[in-house]
Amino acid sequence: MPDEKIKADIIGITGNRDYTDRAGLFRGLDRLQARQYIFGGARGADSDALEYIAKTQPVSTRVVVVPNRLGSQPVIAQQTTARYATEVIELKITGPDRYQIRNRYIVDHSNRVAAFTDGRKSGGTFNTIQYAESKGVPVDVQQMITFNRNSIMTMNNDEFIEWIGKAEKANVSRISIKGMVIEYVKGMEHGRRSMILKAFHRLRI
Repeated sequence: MPDEKIKADIIGITGNRDYTDRAGLFRGLDRLQARQYIFGGARGADSDALEYIAKTQPVSTRVVVVPNRLGSQPVIAQQTTARYATEVIELKITGPDRYQIRNRYIVDHSNRVAAFTDGRKSGGTFNTIQYAESKGVPVDVQQMITFNRNSIMTMNNDEFIEWIGKAEKANVSRISIKGMVIEYVKGMEHGRRSMILKAFHRLRI
């Protein structure tokens, strides 16, 4: 069920830094219900999720775990952490595997993990999902989609239909991507256009 609550005592949050589906992130966060949340303290999904949870679940405990020291994080992440975290844990690790160690710490100290990903098969979020699964920690993978116009317009037909499928799984409305679809199918032969429009019309209104 798309709107079913995800409940746990402690939920670890992981997500991509460079994401564009803010509405999808917020919809996913609305499904979470926990006493405590653990965040990675990076820019992007980490910081946006921290701020959103602080505003929508102000009584929650919000722990931010950073690989080295808070002052080593990007300025925007430092500011968000200082304003919305209830606790900061500095692991004081500087090696090349510091982010992986931070991500494993989050998993090891959570009862459940909520992962926000666009489906890429590499990077910190993907590795965190794999690690959680290997440790038997339940993972709720919440599908994000990209709204980067340049990336979308260079997709081939199969990739574009797959992108629409991700939009459907993420419960994105037709109106949200209508302009992108119209631009993509412009000048396309009838058969190929029909396949794309058929996938598009499966989205909610």
